[in-house]
Amino acid sequence: MPKIKNPTLFSDYFKVDLQKMNDLEIFDPVINVDTNLFIDPLLLKKSKYEIIRTKALKQQSEKFGNIISLLLISTKENDFAWESALRILPKKEVEGTCLGYGTNSTSGRSITEEVRKTIIRTASEIIKIGIKDPDLFMLLPLFEEGIGPDSISDITTSLIEETLLEFTSEIAKELGIETEEYEYKNEVYSIIRNPLKRKISPIILLPQDILRHLPVVTSWTDVADAASFNSALRFRVNNMIANIFKAKTTYEKQNAKDAILRDKESLEKLLIVLKNGNISSYDFKRDNLSLMAWQNILTSLSDKHPFEIINVEVSEVGIIDCVKLIIEQFKFLVEHKGLNKLFWKNRNEPNKEKIVQMIFFAVAYNYCKANNIDVNPEMDTGNGNVDFKFSQGFDKRVIVEIKNSYNYNISSGFKTQLKTYKESEETCYGFYLIINVGNLGRKLDDLLKIYESDDDKKSEIYYVDARIKPSASKRK
Repeated sequence: MPKIKNPTLFSDYFKVDLQKMNDLEIFDPVINVDTNLFIDPLLLKKSKYEIIRTKALKQQSEKFGNIISLLLISTKENDFAWESALRILPKKEVEGTCLGYGTNSTSGRSITEEVRKTIIRTASEIIKIGIKDPDLFMLLPLFEEGIGPDSISDITTSLIEETLLEFTSEIAKELGIETEEYEYKNEVYSIIRNPLKRKISPIILLPQDILRHLPVVTSWTDVADAASFNSALRFRVNNMIANIFKAKTTYEKQNAKDAILRDKESLEKLLIVLKNGNISSYDFKRDNLSLMAWQNILTSLSDKHPFEIINVEVSEVGIIDCVKLIIEQFKFLVEHKGLNKLFWKNRNEPNKEKIVQMIFFAVAYNYCKANNIDVNPEMDTGNGNVDFKFSQGFDKRVIVEIKNSYNYNISSGFKTQLKTYKESEETCYGFYLIINVGNLGRKLDDLLKIYESDDDKKSEIYYVDARIKPSASKRK
């Protein structure tokens, strides 16, 4: 989970009518924290907004097309044409989209030289066997471990940045948000300035219909699923990638991938799958990964479930008691007020541990803000990361570690990690939360035995039952 300090929702800061944003189907970002969503290049052509469907798509195709043209005349790696193609690829993701894997920042990560060279190198191999479709770049994460689907998304976002700035200016007018002039790449744009940045930095607003949790090409399994729209094609694709699934070693897998990479017909089939497969944007209404839910908790929890910690004593005992009350309130909301629903993708599949951490942070932040207590997620102690640190001043620190019940490291996490974290952070107390989302087995019993045998009881274990319970009618 990213380090977050004072998360600020766009609609809250600019006093925008959230219903209007929803009607326009515009993503409402936290303007100082990245959300784990990405622009999917293959969704541009499906957007409800014409400027995205036409201008952005044309920009992306032309710039990828320019790379292809240069690689076609390149005779060897690092010659002039090859280097010119490399220069078209951006060195950094776009600042201001508030998307990605960033920490307490929306400034954009660097795209490493190694990743950029790998992209050009692999694209060159595909082009040399006769594939000249600009969408070939969407295939690259399948063949190279170093190229993540997020890398292709970041590059696409950079290639269409000017159109996104223009789009943001248009949406700002509809939302009644004041803009200011900003010169960028020899052009002047009307931007929404990020008020939390010292230097001039834009906020880029995006349509929801081009965003996904990850672009579609995440794995070969995704390819097989995407091919389901055509039974004949599905049969061919499954045969094509069978050797990848059969491979037992990394070497064998890479050989199987290389065989596809050298086969024009196979690559053409993969491109058909990409272009015609079942590709859809993230469902913001269902929000089955709870990516938006924590934002709503940040802004609405205090109103729905008022909870005030009064007379917090500025002392070691005071902050321990305060954190204990926050955990108990979190437990109450999960077990009795339906917060546990956010921990599940569906009734049978729990969300990742990170989602639970985000929800806990949103709950804790509401109450810490009202009581002048700092809460910092994922603090690097020098010996690893601890989920949360609560503090008042330098020497009054309490840490909280969260584990989902399916985590195999529950006992070892308590026995070694928590002790190490307390020593490194000079912490006065620690809390260990076990969130039951199934597959708990004997882990809690084993954990309690370790706890009881520990002479230094400067920690406490909390059990939170987040299982989905059957409705009253089904229990009868």
